Amino acid sequence: MPGNPRTSPADLLVQAFLALFGRRFRTLLTMVGISVGLAAALATLGITASAAGAVSDQFDALKATRVTVKYPSEAVAGVRPRPDGGDTQRVRELNGVRSAGLVSRAGEQPAVSRLPGGKENDLPESTVMAAQPEALLAMSAELTQGRWFDTGHEARRERVALIDTAAASRLTVDGGAANSVIHVNGVAFSVLGVFRAPTGDTNLTGSVVIPYWAALQDPAGLSFAPAEMIIRTDLGAADQVGEEAPFALAPGAPDKLVALVPPDPRSLRQGVESQTRALFLGLAAVSLGVGALGVSNTAYVSVLERRSEIGLRRALGASRRAVAGQFCVESGLVGLAGGVVGTVLGIQITAVTCLAKNWLVVLDPVLTTAGPLVGLVVGLAAGLYPALAAARILPAETLRAGV
Repeated sequence: MPGNPRTSPADLLVQAFLALFGRRFRTLLTMVGISVGLAAALATLGITASAAGAVSDQFDALKATRVTVKYPSEAVAGVRPRPDGGDTQRVRELNGVRSAGLVSRAGEQPAVSRLPGGKENDLPESTVMAAQPEALLAMSAELTQGRWFDTGHEARRERVALIDTAAASRLTVDGGAANSVIHVNGVAFSVLGVFRAPTGDTNLTGSVVIPYWAALQDPAGLSFAPAEMIIRTDLGAADQVGEEAPFALAPGAPDKLVALVPPDPRSLRQGVESQTRALFLGLAAVSLGVGALGVSNTAYVSVLERRSEIGLRRALGASRRAVAGQFCVESGLVGLAGGVVGTVLGIQITAVTCLAKNWLVVLDPVLTTAGPLVGLVVGLAAGLYPALAAARILPAETLRAGV
């Protein structure tokens, strides 16, 4: 229409808002698609970052402070598979070492029973190991009954033992396992105490621990394996102790010992975060894509339903740009609203999950700020084709067809 003023951005915004408000239920359902996809993306990023932090913290608390030095399987260059333990004190004097002790595991499945000379194995899945008193402390075992054996028991070659809580339950000793007697391959050992193995430590769970002298004299015929030095360090000192321990234990041939130090916790965190993030971000991207398709489909259906309205507006002088702009604004508003709701949902899901797991909530402020903008961009991109389709509608066709 000649003289018709150009449609201002404010007019487009008002018209788009009224069009969406007139179809409230459809607009809400369309917005949900964007919200779910964006909430999934933000929750994925937040939960994976928080989980990686939690894994890193747990790793720091236990694994990052444990160093294991393995002895050779055969005597080489004066280094024996099972040393007498005299060099242990030099390791304990290293900077950053909290506790250290030798451990040697039985090389065959022993028969552990409560009865003297019993042929039935009461602990068919047990592990018997000989250890110095400080070795169990280095392995983070926790005493629950009785007492630890000490250097006096070691020096006197006493046949005493410590058993894990799982082993104590299987033995069902009356009045508790402490101060009872068990038999390992028919040899009697007095149980001094019961300990609890650290969570996830399969080597100590269900085990029977006897003094280290037994690995040297082997009174029960257990054929002990080569020894290991278990070292508990201060946080951050594991690498340095791992380099120094072989020289302290075997100054003449440190290369014959193998020191196992934990990997860098930062690498562990980055690995966990990248792997889990890549997996779940793919799923979140699919959800966001489905939401975008929903916006595009709804906008295109709206164009078909409003052909008469579009034709009338074109006949009254509305330009193609104005028609296309209105549909882009409508899609953008839906995407923006979905982005805001999705961001809030993503933050809440992350917070609830982390609180339930006792994790520290880790959220990137940039991501939470960008959430509504991502929704806006997705909405505009999804509404582009329907907007162009609306702009191509000729007023003569719609009026002539009576649509």
